[in-house]
Amino acid sequence: MSWIVSLPEDISVSAECDEELVLTSPAARLVLKQLSPASRDALGRLAYPGEAVGRLVASLPRTHVSTEPACLFYYLRCLARRGFLLITATAGNQRLATVMPTADTFVLARGAVSDHPLVLSRFAYIRRMHDELVLESPLSAARVLLHDNRVALLAHTLATPTTMTELSKRVPGLPAETVASLITLLLNSGMLSPVNEHGTSDEDDHPSIPLWEFHDLLFHARSRDGRHGSPGKAPYPLARRPEPPPALKPAAATELITLYRPLPNRLEQEDPPLARVMEQRRSIREYGEEPITAEQLGEFLFRVARVKEYAEVEIITVDGPTRLDITSRPYPAAGALYELEIYPVVRACHDLDSGLYHYDPFHHRLRRVTRWTAEVEQLLENASWAAGIPACNLQVLLVITARFHRITWKYEDFSYSLILKNVGVIYHGMYLAATAMGLAPCAIGVGNSDLFARAIGSDYYAETSVGEFLLGSKP
Repeated sequence: MSWIVSLPEDISVSAECDEELVLTSPAARLVLKQLSPASRDALGRLAYPGEAVGRLVASLPRTHVSTEPACLFYYLRCLARRGFLLITATAGNQRLATVMPTADTFVLARGAVSDHPLVLSRFAYIRRMHDELVLESPLSAARVLLHDNRVALLAHTLATPTTMTELSKRVPGLPAETVASLITLLLNSGMLSPVNEHGTSDEDDHPSIPLWEFHDLLFHARSRDGRHGSPGKAPYPLARRPEPPPALKPAAATELITLYRPLPNRLEQEDPPLARVMEQRRSIREYGEEPITAEQLGEFLFRVARVKEYAEVEIITVDGPTRLDITSRPYPAAGALYELEIYPVVRACHDLDSGLYHYDPFHHRLRRVTRWTAEVEQLLENASWAAGIPACNLQVLLVITARFHRITWKYEDFSYSLILKNVGVIYHGMYLAATAMGLAPCAIGVGNSDLFARAIGSDYYAETSVGEFLLGSKP
């Protein structure tokens, strides 16, 4: 193929002895050993901006027993699997699209594409990365940089099954051989799927892929190592921000309500055994005639979410050492950062007025955020619909929010997946505490984050809801 292959711009090439080449990137060092002089010379020409594959092959010795071409392609495949190789389709001297392998499952390369119909993957998407457009897919082991708007037009045309011949006619300004080179590149990168005579693609006929929604598979692939190709990050990559986000949300000067604080020794002595609590744990969607009391709510929050210890520690970041305040609470959390907050939405609770409150886990008290509003009522209506419980029967809705920057400051790429794991952990603690106390617990699987941000007057991108949990008296 008329592709240009090169190393990324930030990788240097050096020769430390006759049979070796050393490739050095900011994050890794790769040594190619036992190279013939011809292979070492060809691989040395991969330094950015690289060389055409045809010219590299033409530079190799030509004998009927030569293994040089096979060795060259072996090394190119090894470099691609390690993310050390870029593959670019060109038209003359103009770069059209570049494939950047992002996983060790990337294989270089498929042969020329036949004239059977192809279609863009249902999971492919285009976004801006820095100052370029990139085509990506959670099915792919690579991303494609789009240097030319005609490649975007090509992707648009492939939204419906299209043959190579049809593409050459519908994308002006690109010769048929250039279109073939681009299509082979896109197919090799996993962005396209062949379409059979029945009109379905290989992707459609896969036993598992059609069961995934686009956003779920993308989230799964991006929050786990293996496909996205993001380099290993230094600890606390966002430390260049002015200062670490605090462990405790600053409290506004509003009405404060001190909560009942049980004695931990009494809980240890009087609680039922853990095995019994876990066996009896279940969601309860019916409540007693008398609502939960403020004392019970206080004990519940004490068991689940209070701050047990507070400290400042020194951490090492990309900008050197800095101070970070941390806490210890009854449940574990990623990095001990505890980005989750709890907001009780009260409809019926003895000794506590209805409205929306914020739980202060350090002082173990409630801060009133707002009295009964249209947004507060709608939050309960939504919980009613999600749990199948009449809204008039609800007692307390506990809304769990995340202060996102508290955790992205350290974990960046996979922060949101950690937030959801933490929500699952706190759900479990809530179920166990409610069961031990003889209360009625029920986690909710869905909630309106926009509505909640409006209810508390927060920036949706700084803090909003990530989980909901109903609590009430047991029948």
